[in-house]
Amino acid sequence: MAEFWFNRMAEHWTVPQRLDLVEHVRRGRVQLVQMGTYGPMFYGLADDAEVERGWAGMPRIGIEENLSLAGDLIPRVQEAGAKVGGQLSLGWIYGDHETGKGLFGNWARIWTEDLLGPPPCDEVAAALQRTVGGKLRCWPIEGRPYRTYSGCMCNPHWLALLKPMVKKAIELGLDGFNAHHNFEQFCQCAHCRHYLMEHLAREFSDDELERGLDPAGPPDTAEYSAPIAVRAAAPQDLRLRIERLLARLVYRRRKEFFDELFVDYGRALKPDLLLAQWYHKYDLSAWDERCLLPEEDWARGEDYIWYSQGGNKNFSNVDQGHLADTGLSARYAYAMSGGKPMVLNKYDGHRLRLSIAEAGANHSAALAFHWGQDANSDYALDDYMGPVCRYQRFLADHEALIHPARPWSQVGLVYPRRAELEQEADCVEPLKQLGRYMEDGHVLFDMILEAQLVAKGDGYAALVLPGIERLTAAEGDFLRRYVADGGRVVLAGATGDLDVDGTPHETGLLADWRSEAPAGVQYLGKRAWGPEKVALRSEQEVPVYPVAQRDALGRQFLKGLKDLLRAAWLETDAPWFVRVRAWRPDGIEAVVLHWVNYRQDESSDIEVPQPVGPLQVRLMVPDEQRVERVEWLYPEREEAVVLPHHRRAGRVYFEVPSLIVYGLSVVYLD
Repeated sequence: MAEFWFNRMAEHWTVPQRLDLVEHVRRGRVQLVQMGTYGPMFYGLADDAEVERGWAGMPRIGIEENLSLAGDLIPRVQEAGAKVGGQLSLGWIYGDHETGKGLFGNWARIWTEDLLGPPPCDEVAAALQRTVGGKLRCWPIEGRPYRTYSGCMCNPHWLALLKPMVKKAIELGLDGFNAHHNFEQFCQCAHCRHYLMEHLAREFSDDELERGLDPAGPPDTAEYSAPIAVRAAAPQDLRLRIERLLARLVYRRRKEFFDELFVDYGRALKPDLLLAQWYHKYDLSAWDERCLLPEEDWARGEDYIWYSQGGNKNFSNVDQGHLADTGLSARYAYAMSGGKPMVLNKYDGHRLRLSIAEAGANHSAALAFHWGQDANSDYALDDYMGPVCRYQRFLADHEALIHPARPWSQVGLVYPRRAELEQEADCVEPLKQLGRYMEDGHVLFDMILEAQLVAKGDGYAALVLPGIERLTAAEGDFLRRYVADGGRVVLAGATGDLDVDGTPHETGLLADWRSEAPAGVQYLGKRAWGPEKVALRSEQEVPVYPVAQRDALGRQFLKGLKDLLRAAWLETDAPWFVRVRAWRPDGIEAVVLHWVNYRQDESSDIEVPQPVGPLQVRLMVPDEQRVERVEWLYPEREEAVVLPHHRRAGRVYFEVPSLIVYGLSVVYLD
């Protein structure tokens, strides 16, 4: 399947009624519209007039009425130039098995020749998760209809239930799906126990399983998600090995279920079916719904990456140091996926231009989940369509400068992927703090994984290893050779003390560097890392990392890094709340600096940027090439501004006159 890359999208959980999506696609040259839900939540609630339409994921009352709406709108959006994706839950449904709400009441209604065909089982309950004792697992969620239930990812009835829904949506004309709620655990049913025992038998001998597993099974007080009981008295090493495999099998089964439904079945119906999973990696935590998958399975067969960022990413407080930016998360997703399109969902319906600007700078896409104005008749649609279409059209007009492109970075920041695989919760805290310092200081940097060190490390003038404890001997040898050849290294914590499997090296690979750092190495020591909790909104405390320029360690780190580098590729007097990324487009000989200004009127009802500038810029010229010209491009102006520049000692000097929200300074080379 040919690569589909995009950075201009619109996401609507429910098909909007006040917005003209066709007009939006044409004016903004939108490439992907993700709209509506087409799975069990829709079929269970669409007929229920008492349920708010957002939970059904479609705006009208009635299954047929909504399918008709989608069937009319999808081809018109496609004709306007965008692909159309939909949402489909792989887990949750809302209803009540005692009062016949949701799929418990309309089961026979949906399994007809005109809708979904013959039923996969006698009742929906046959496909759902079970607790100890065989009861249906259900629970209330405040503000949501009735009770919440989840399908069982090991139960063949649940897979058979979803397949006709996928088929129906493809027949409507959908180009793809973003699957949500694929984050559930195993349950207490026989299907889950059979799956787990089958995999345990492949990894452990009969004797090991006899010594490690409790034949009595889980006690009555066990969680629904623990269908296999491990003996408390089992040998510690055996117990840990079994528990480790059980934890990983959850993630493996999620991926298998997704692939069985969409990759195997969906793409058999439509070979070019676009696929993604609506996952959550809040503030670049070590956990997300696919984090325990090995690299070869991570997002395999998926066309774009979607990570929601949590409820504190939809507002800023510059005075307190909170930008709600996603630069580090974007670098992570880029490194893990090899540059696939990505969506970093901030639930931000206010800072629309900023969301698009941030996406443009980081090779990601916007707008994600954001629209909530259907019920607000006082909302002026021009406040939405004007800025959104202008900024998305700007990305389209200058796509040749944006994609295909490769990051142009002086520093490689190493991500502790091996520790993440062991779910060491605090393993990313040093990376997040040092990464934010570098963003505050306008350092041009990338993110790579430990396993990429040997292959990619030489591409950077410096490497930052923020407590990367698990390194192979070969990676330790590479780092020593790298420094001997003139590379620079910053390390923190116990970097290099452990092998990949967590066993200590006889002597830490870089222990001597910690006791006496050689030339070209900066050691930051062992310390407590992490943000402070700051009350930014009433009753809401938000984790905020210190701004580098206001923090002693931040200043020390940036000064030490600058001294190691001798000459930074980029120097600017831009304030810390301006972010910058540099890219080299494949088809144009240029360096493109993406500038994003996060300062806004934070109390206004609509987005009101507060421009900054002029900004002084000094940029290293790659390979001593000649600078042909420097242009300044920004969405509020149609034509490029040619900036005066001069060249001295391998650097080009120029001034950005003013930065409203987003702009590109393009240094054309000859």
